[in-house]
Amino acid sequence: MLKRSNVVNAEAAPFRVPSLAECDDVYAGLLSRRAELNERLRELIAEGRQIEKLIEADPAPEVRPSIAALLGDGPTANAANRKRLAEVRTDKSDHEAALRAIESRIRDAKTPAVRQAIALVRPEWDRRQKVLCEALAVVERAHRDLAMLADDVEAEDIGSSHFGQRPHFLGDARDGHVQRYLKEAGHVG
Repeated sequence: MLKRSNVVNAEAAPFRVPSLAECDDVYAGLLSRRAELNERLRELIAEGRQIEKLIEADPAPEVRPSIAALLGDGPTANAANRKRLAEVRTDKSDHEAALRAIESRIRDAKTPAVRQAIALVRPEWDRRQKVLCEALAVVERAHRDLAMLADDVEAEDIGSSHFGQRPHFLGDARDGHVQRYLKEAGHVG
């Protein structure tokens, strides 16, 4: 009877991978600034659309503010709206340029943030990989033992196919998928 290893029964403790923003204050600040810029840009776009609608809906004739002043008239609503629309468009253009710059800064800040995240996650990754490798080492030994029994059965001309499924998905028992993974992971049995 096979003895079940405690390694196989071990369950992974809950672990939450931190976001890059949680790992790096600079990265978090850039993301926050990007969100603020995007929000303000949405507001500017909405304001610009509203002003354009007001200009289109105003039936009054267009009079430039300088001409209205010469005539002794106050500026028209359309003139004020056009002035504000120009300001909004300039502000919108500035926000779009700032967003392009912040995206570049975020890309530059991502590498240090990823390094910090790796440093935080590495111990848990290594622990879980060790547990996996220990469990796979048990599987690898059981696979090899089954393959040796199958070889012995075949040597006696009995045919191992009479005994059910073989774990072909594991590859060759002497140099299969499990052994290659264990080597790649640096696990020495």
